[in-house]
Amino acid sequence: MPAFTRLCENLHSAVPKPLQPEAAMALLQEIEGTVAAAAQAVFGPASKGWLSPLWSDLAASISDYPFDSACEDLHAAPLLLRAERWADAIPRIEGIESWRRQPAPMAWMIEARYQIAGFDGIWPLLAELAWMDGKRAQYLSERLCLLELERAMRSFDTDFEGDGTVDYFAWFPAWAVTCDSRLANGLRLAQKGANTRQEYCARLVLDLLWLERKGRHAELVDNRRKLREANPVVFARYMQDR
Repeated sequence: MPAFTRLCENLHSAVPKPLQPEAAMALLQEIEGTVAAAAQAVFGPASKGWLSPLWSDLAASISDYPFDSACEDLHAAPLLLRAERWADAIPRIEGIESWRRQPAPMAWMIEARYQIAGFDGIWPLLAELAWMDGKRAQYLSERLCLLELERAMRSFDTDFEGDGTVDYFAWFPAWAVTCDSRLANGLRLAQKGANTRQEYCARLVLDLLWLERKGRHAELVDNRRKLREANPVVFARYMQDR
């Protein structure tokens, strides 16, 4: 009964438009806290459907808020994703300046496009996110349950020796292509980033696969040397199938 009562209270509460940031944050915390807990208690797995209009209403109330990396949650895009309004979230993300160079909007775009276009539509973006923010890319990959990457992720978790940093998942795109060369074409569509060691390593693997097909032995040997110097563990995984 307390959970039902809590949900009934929300049915009679209209979200004002516009909404001041302090009030918006308080309402966001309330919905994802006590309201979500009550909905889960009453509806179980169907609670998302009950909460969806609340997220949509809150998104409408803060639709004019600019993206602030210091307060990522107060933007319409992630709220529309919670409401599972994938197509509506995309133009909101595209309206963020340099969204493809910022981890949060990039992660939002990956989630929205995955629900609409599937894995092929997000693999290049996921690689870019991994090079930019490995920890966020790892969390997103696990949450979306990307079956196309399941084998590579299992191999990475088991065999990759991390470099002691929180962003060790940034090495995953290079590792994934060594596990499944079919991922190469999608990875080639990834835009160039900050040319980190991890991105450099991934592009070396792509070059090696291309050189193998062309039979260019001298260049192949030289690029294998470069890969070994860049990351011996990725190099060893690459050589397993050769």
